[in-house]
Amino acid sequence: MNVENLLRETLAEMADEQAPPPPARFLPQRPARRRGVALAAAATVVALAVGGTVTVKALSPEAPVVVRPEPTRSVTIKEGWRVSSLFDNLSRVIGEPTASFARAAKDGRALGLPPYAKGRLEGFAHPGTYSFAESATPAEILAATVARFRETADELGLASRRDPLDVVIIASIVQAESPTEADMPKVARVIHNRLARGMRLQLDSTLLYGLGRYGVGVTVEDTKRRSPYNTYRHDGLPPGPISNPGKAALKAALHPAEGTWLYFVAKRDTLEFATSEKEFAELTAKYLHTFTPA
Repeated sequence: MNVENLLRETLAEMADEQAPPPPARFLPQRPARRRGVALAAAATVVALAVGGTVTVKALSPEAPVVVRPEPTRSVTIKEGWRVSSLFDNLSRVIGEPTASFARAAKDGRALGLPPYAKGRLEGFAHPGTYSFAESATPAEILAATVARFRETADELGLASRRDPLDVVIIASIVQAESPTEADMPKVARVIHNRLARGMRLQLDSTLLYGLGRYGVGVTVEDTKRRSPYNTYRHDGLPPGPISNPGKAALKAALHPAEGTWLYFVAKRDTLEFATSEKEFAELTAKYLHTFTPA
């Protein structure tokens, strides 16, 4: 049923009851019947638009029609979550098993993933707050996060880059390594500079992702582990994103700060940057000397 046409015809009839009825576009029905349907449809539109509850007088006085919006659930996806954390939190809020989200994530085409994602959701579930109808399926929920990623990517001009997947990978590392948004452009610059010089990234965040672990710090033995995400052993970027970055991290990956930094040292709530191995060693010694566990 075309609600817009139905409303237009009904309003015209109400303005001039003597006018002949327009050609039937639906099953034959009395004007009063069609008017009731039109008003109910209008109320439905309003209820959905404002999120309220509207009572419409039905076809008989004793049977009012109550139109209510479908209940919704609000979900906040935090910047830097891995898809494993995403599935766990969605399962808790939505009430669907984690496995349902994992299955839905395997169909990249249904989720609307861009071709350069290579069918993997990691990196492309955009952080933010979402409201979903209670009837929303895991696939619909994940597709909404991908749609928001694509909106942000379009805004930033990501697809025009020679290799947009590399940008998302760098952004995911920037998100994982940066304690504050202000650090992100410098972290991105360190990554770009090391790649340009052919230096291994040697980042804990990528190795921990490959090991399926969270936290900070790795052991010497960890750095010897065989994993494509072990940037202590392998040149270049890891094969895919290690988290789901937000807009600030994507922007930093696209537009890193100007500088010659090659290293950074994590302090409690910020980073310090170095341009040489000597300076890096000094910062590391300073950090280890002054740091006390929280």
